[in-house]
Amino acid sequence: MSTEKTLEAIRGLFAKISAGQTPESISESFSQDVDWSIPGAPDIAPWVGERKGRQAVAAFYRDFGQYLQPISFDITTVMAEHERGVALGSLECKVLRTGKTITSEFAIEFEVIDDLITRYRFFEDSYGVAAAAQ
Repeated sequence: MSTEKTLEAIRGLFAKISAGQTPESISESFSQDVDWSIPGAPDIAPWVGERKGRQAVAAFYRDFGQYLQPISFDITTVMAEHERGVALGSLECKVLRTGKTITSEFAIEFEVIDDLITRYRFFEDSYGVAAAAQ
């Protein structure tokens, strides 16, 4: 996999999200058996945790609005080498259940094979997320 193809896949995902495409359309950026993880405490913040497969990714994007209201999501850097990529940025979301705000910098690790995302790891302030969700 070329570095440019990896960058295209990552940027394509963000373009779909920012254009407000359907969860099913967004999930088409991922392989059928994608390995997805947002570390945290799913018993406190139900949107975090491990997911497996394209259908689970679509469910994440379908369910997101039940839990969070996005305020900002800014990508500052996208970089890649061969099939591995990273996006850096910051986010702010309101937790609907508590009214509290999550503010965090983040890093997303990607692996892209055959133009599809096969591995997704979202690293953020998981303590801040749990505190806002309680």
